[in-house]
Amino acid sequence: MVNIEDIPIEGRWIIAAKSAGCMPLLYNKFFRKVLGRKYDEMERPILIEAGREMKDIAMALGLPSGNARQIVETVGILNTIYFGPENKYEPVVETEHGAMGKMTNCAIRNSAIQMGLDPEIAALTACRTMMRSVVESLNPEYTLKKDTKNMCSGNEYCEMAVERQR
Repeated sequence: MVNIEDIPIEGRWIIAAKSAGCMPLLYNKFFRKVLGRKYDEMERPILIEAGREMKDIAMALGLPSGNARQIVETVGILNTIYFGPENKYEPVVETEHGAMGKMTNCAIRNSAIQMGLDPEIAALTACRTMMRSVVESLNPEYTLKKDTKNMCSGNEYCEMAVERQR
């Protein structure tokens, strides 16, 4: 008889993360047809709450969030926990105003493409909304800078620039 322990924990994590990451894309795929642009408005509070939940997980794990560098590093860890090891990051770089993280592979973007969705429509707004929420939930003194690079719009990588609120 097969049981859950027969599946390596790494494999279970990959399957769970992939499944969880595909759910918002499936909702997007089918509900956007009916709701059009209104879909983003309806999804927004859900994504904000998801960011707050990520903050709760960070606190439970004792992940740091006292400065921009720590926030970017913590968000990278959380994204990998939530969406799987397919996400790949370069080391965080400190900037004049905060810190910059660079993602070179994104599980959600890849899933959107595999599902035949345009990642700029299906994932970009959702990602930015959720990431802003998690950053500001982790430390309300900081925010996610708006104008950065992202793979969903065709860039080679995503940037996450975290700066102090002004």
